[in-house]
Amino acid sequence: MGVQGFQEYLEKRCPGAAIPVDLLKLGRTAGRQHHHPGPLPPPARILIDADSGLQRLYGGYQTDWVCGGEWNAMLGYLSALSQACLYQGGLELVVVFNGTLGKERWPEWARRAQGQRQTAQLIVNHIGSKATPPPRAWFLPPACLSHCVRLAMFRFRVRVVQTLEDHHQEVLALYRDFGFCGLIAQDSEFALCNVPAYFSSHALKLSWNGKNLTTHQYLLSEAARQLGLKTQQLPCFAALLGNHILPDEDLAAFHWSLLGPEHPLASLKVRAHQLVLPPCEVVIKAVSEYVSSIKDLGNLDAVARDVFNQSQGVKPPYRNALCGPGHASLFQNLPPLPDCNDSLSGTMGYMDWSAPYDQGGSRLTNHHTSAPSGPSHSPSSSSDGDEPNDSSHHLTDKSSGWDDPAGRGSGGDGSHGNGSGSNIPSLLSMATRSHMDITTPPLPQISAEVLRVAEHRHRRGLMYPEIYHILTKGEMKMAVCIEDDCNSELPPASLLFRAARQYSYGVLFSLAETHRHLERLAMRNRGPLEVPPVIVKEWSSGKSKSALTPELVPALCFREWTCPNLRRLWLGRASEDRSRRTRAFLACLRSDCPALLNPAQVPQHLLLMCCVLRYMMQWPGGGILQRHELDAFLAQAVSNQLYEPDQLQELKVQHPYYLTIPFPCTPPGNPSGPVLLTSAAESVITQSSGTAGALMHVSVLFASKRA
Repeated sequence: MGVQGFQEYLEKRCPGAAIPVDLLKLGRTAGRQHHHPGPLPPPARILIDADSGLQRLYGGYQTDWVCGGEWNAMLGYLSALSQACLYQGGLELVVVFNGTLGKERWPEWARRAQGQRQTAQLIVNHIGSKATPPPRAWFLPPACLSHCVRLAMFRFRVRVVQTLEDHHQEVLALYRDFGFCGLIAQDSEFALCNVPAYFSSHALKLSWNGKNLTTHQYLLSEAARQLGLKTQQLPCFAALLGNHILPDEDLAAFHWSLLGPEHPLASLKVRAHQLVLPPCEVVIKAVSEYVSSIKDLGNLDAVARDVFNQSQGVKPPYRNALCGPGHASLFQNLPPLPDCNDSLSGTMGYMDWSAPYDQGGSRLTNHHTSAPSGPSHSPSSSSDGDEPNDSSHHLTDKSSGWDDPAGRGSGGDGSHGNGSGSNIPSLLSMATRSHMDITTPPLPQISAEVLRVAEHRHRRGLMYPEIYHILTKGEMKMAVCIEDDCNSELPPASLLFRAARQYSYGVLFSLAETHRHLERLAMRNRGPLEVPPVIVKEWSSGKSKSALTPELVPALCFREWTCPNLRRLWLGRASEDRSRRTRAFLACLRSDCPALLNPAQVPQHLLLMCCVLRYMMQWPGGGILQRHELDAFLAQAVSNQLYEPDQLQELKVQHPYYLTIPFPCTPPGNPSGPVLLTSAAESVITQSSGTAGALMHVSVLFASKRA
């Protein structure tokens, strides 16, 4: 999209619009400018968008990000980053993760997923042919990296929040309402919102001694001056560049008309009967000249006639496309982020991040709440909320908006009064969105208390984000994995773990309890057993399917035992409830075996890895893991050497295994534990001949079968 190219244009074509800064130095300066009665001034708060800054949070400037050693390097980097910000610069970090389903940006996500699959194939081919780490420009985050970084932030006592419906709007609302002093991100939409202190996440660099945290600060006012624009013209400029509301296809003719027939690129307008778009930097310059020539920005009908060549009275769809802080159209529908207490509030300082229990049900977009089946429960707890405050225009402390419940800012009514008649066709009415019309049977009704707990945990980052969307919408979106599409012997990751997800769906929708209830009802009425199917839409990009076509996956229930309902599993406090939760987890991975829960046989920190390995070994027909690969997993799990990144970097093995990373393993608490190593596994550790490389980094999502 055109708007996404603005960030690069800002860096390369606008000299003086990106200046180097040291965040720790700015934080120390801001702390000295305040005089508080306490011994230390309160830290200035910086908001980090993890969605666009994931590469830097993944160990800073890691050169070897796929072959081995990076998990411990990542933990060390995040620990150093959090400590440096707090103790060296007086900065408090708050990291916001993208927890939205993002269906309004579906075509954009599909195009990005297609590009990521091509990058994944390049990575696999590079490792297979050269046995060296892939170039840094090919960085593709492992499928679970965002969740592992989120858990690491909890470990280092960094505040975490997860968005729910619209990631960009909620990030900007947090920045505005809770008095943040800066936003670290790498997204053109944030840049065009004219955030007062907007910093680059891609340029973020922590020095080795932890005393300097350098990056670039973007000055949108300078970029606007060079483009000949005023601040109030930026929303119209951003909308006309093209975005998920006004896609490039709708604006292509307008962009070409701005260039004119005499432009050197005019001959590229039509080539082989395909839509050809002008280069991004050419579009940015042409649109800026057009917007600067508009005499009355309030007359959107006149702009619509220029853009779409339609009659007067058209209501342009870019009214709510992009607006900066202070424009009510961006924030008018955002829910408040009030206080909610839970078990982490005392230890981590969470006070302001989740929705209240007694208000969540009324705001949930749960389209199946009227379904007749399933039990319903009434709410049982509530809490009051803190309210927002205005944002800062400098790197200064604004703690009153964060801690003072009375510091509420006004958002305005956000109403606009001109334009009527037929709407301009957008992605919501284009044929490319017909995939959203796929209908599935209504989902079982979810307990209102369970939904409130799910939203609460989702906003606080305490839960895998797809769980909430499965419960409320019956849909989930899967990330692209680093796997070899050309290897026909191994199933794709989405297919390999589909059975585990199906059992998880059965647990989430209390399918076993529904079956038992319907069986009793059929026996009582002496009629046939009719169980309505529970179908979940799984969106993913694969070799043989489009990302815009979902897989309709039915939920399954366990045959061995009757799993309790979700409310009992989540909220039950009895000792047997904990045992049921553990058994449900093991059953989803086909590992409902008492021996796995015996610490004398399987150390607790290796339980997850053993369950995943057991699941993979049970794949029909086998062939997922060979014996030497299983030995490599076990050797990696019990070797102390493999948890030292420096030693791992220098380690040489005869046959290095390059496998994708699904999750970090906890360092073993008992190196000489009961896990027995075969001679093959021992040789993997002891042999030292061969070329340099990383040693068999464990994977559950993709396993290469190279010897």
